[in-house]
Amino acid sequence: MNDTERGPGIRRILVALDASSQSLAALETAADLAGRFKADLVGLFVEDIDLLRAAEFPFAAEISMFSTATRRLQLPELEMQLRAQAGQMRKALEALSAREGISGQLRVVRGSVISEILSAEPDADLIVVGKRGWSMSKRLGSTLQMILFRGRGMTLVLHPGVRIALPVVTVYDGSALSQKALGAATQFVQVRDGLLVVMVIAEDEDSAVKMGAAVVDRLRGIGHRAEVRTLIRPSLRRLVHAVQGMGPVVVPCGSGVLRPEGLCEIINVIQNPVLLVR
Repeated sequence: MNDTERGPGIRRILVALDASSQSLAALETAADLAGRFKADLVGLFVEDIDLLRAAEFPFAAEISMFSTATRRLQLPELEMQLRAQAGQMRKALEALSAREGISGQLRVVRGSVISEILSAEPDADLIVVGKRGWSMSKRLGSTLQMILFRGRGMTLVLHPGVRIALPVVTVYDGSALSQKALGAATQFVQVRDGLLVVMVIAEDEDSAVKMGAAVVDRLRGIGHRAEVRTLIRPSLRRLVHAVQGMGPVVVPCGSGVLRPEGLCEIINVIQNPVLLVR
């Protein structure tokens, strides 16, 4: 494989954090990956300016998660809560960094969640986000959708309670971007020491055979088991069914069912972690 086919090296991982319990799970996964890749880890805790502004209105109220009771939402109290939550994240990050033997730091910023994450993106080789961060919905919230649509690098989306397992599966359609995704998938396989499944998407059987042979040739010498499977002009449902229950799905963004709208639906439906490669 040449450098493009191998995918970018992962030397710096950014994990987006908020006050949710899902952030701690995302932080643990990011630290594990940083330890395996020997990468630096940066936690980005965003004090949501929209939430802080809302607390300034006299009608702002906080609803208990355990009852229907409400109480006045006070700005000083909210700021104190955010500082305490950031402190908890800092302690967790320091402990995980020490455990993994990596360099870790927490950045605390105040601003728009989307803007702050996208502004920090160029300094990272991989961004890790939880599907349920900033939203209690089972479907993607607007914040995560904007990150997926406007992001430029690699983004790993984690589902609640789901850890990275094996096999690693990647979608391949012969494009330059799918070659980059294949390279990223091989990196994940190498640090997890397991099976790589390449899902070849083609328009017809002849194209599938040619692309499958090209994939086998590119994977020679990676030192890990690899398996090539083919799908002919798959629908979104067929693709989801094919990857369901495997490990992380490495997806090249931008073509066919892999356009942003289709990707959002894939992330909504499957429980696999999804690594988006752009």
